[in-house]
Amino acid sequence: MTSLVRPRALRAGDLVGICAPAGAVEEESVEAGAAVLRGMGFDVRLAPSLLTRHLFTAGTAAARLHDLHALFEDDRVRGIVCARGGAGSASLLPALDAALVRRHPKVVVGYSDITFLHLFLGAQGLVTFHGPMAARELAGGTYEPDSFWTAVTGNGAPYETAPGGLTVLRRGTAEGRLRGGCLSILAAAAGTPWAFRADAEGSILFLEDIDERPYRIDRMLFQLRAAGAFEGVRGIVFGEMKGCAAAATDAFTLEQVIGEALSGLSLPIALGLPSGHTTAPCVTLPLGVRARLDCDGPGGLHILEAGVS
Repeated sequence: MTSLVRPRALRAGDLVGICAPAGAVEEESVEAGAAVLRGMGFDVRLAPSLLTRHLFTAGTAAARLHDLHALFEDDRVRGIVCARGGAGSASLLPALDAALVRRHPKVVVGYSDITFLHLFLGAQGLVTFHGPMAARELAGGTYEPDSFWTAVTGNGAPYETAPGGLTVLRRGTAEGRLRGGCLSILAAAAGTPWAFRADAEGSILFLEDIDERPYRIDRMLFQLRAAGAFEGVRGIVFGEMKGCAAAATDAFTLEQVIGEALSGLSLPIALGLPSGHTTAPCVTLPLGVRARLDCDGPGGLHILEAGVS
């Protein structure tokens, strides 16, 4: 694993770019999200291809890649907030310039399909941020403001869940670098050059998704486990798993499915972290920093260090 690089903390007056590496977005939603960022004291630049469309994406892969490269290359841009997820980020990875992003590390925020970018940037040693997107949670006010502000500016105490905020599925306590993102994207990346691999010193793996039936959750966990993704993982914390619960007529629960899929792994497991696809305000998590998952008490995740410098 490349040595960890924390991007410079955002400050009042900094320029933040909004781009859409994946799905197409509506202008009204983008402008609403941009207004929230301006209200925080940031200047905002909208990427040129942001509002274009090609099939189900915000422009062609070449145009979306050009936007992303341009935001990284311009040192006046201090942060990048993705507009939304959807699909399409994977098509950028083969031509994404690793040397460029290493030379110009900066705050990058997003989730869902943006997990592909988190995987790529994390492999370059960059801390990134699993959190609200401009045309979604920022536009709709469904993000958790304190965790976002602390994550991108370094002002405030690192995030930790409220006492009893997680459901403990398996007891234990572990520390490691927080990694992960959307479960279906991590499963899709298995077997590719961008597949998830735990840090050498161990990882706490965060997994979240939306509207996936329990049998699909089981299948994706099997795929990751068979691909060796859990080697070096010291603890696993799931998101809210919105819309993933078993049906009322099923004779089992999602928790039972997860427990069986991860049977034989001697590590703490918890459920309910409200980041990404969630009904609760979306929490911003710095990926790559050290964290502790404590499942010996009521269950909690504690971020142990800042994600910015």
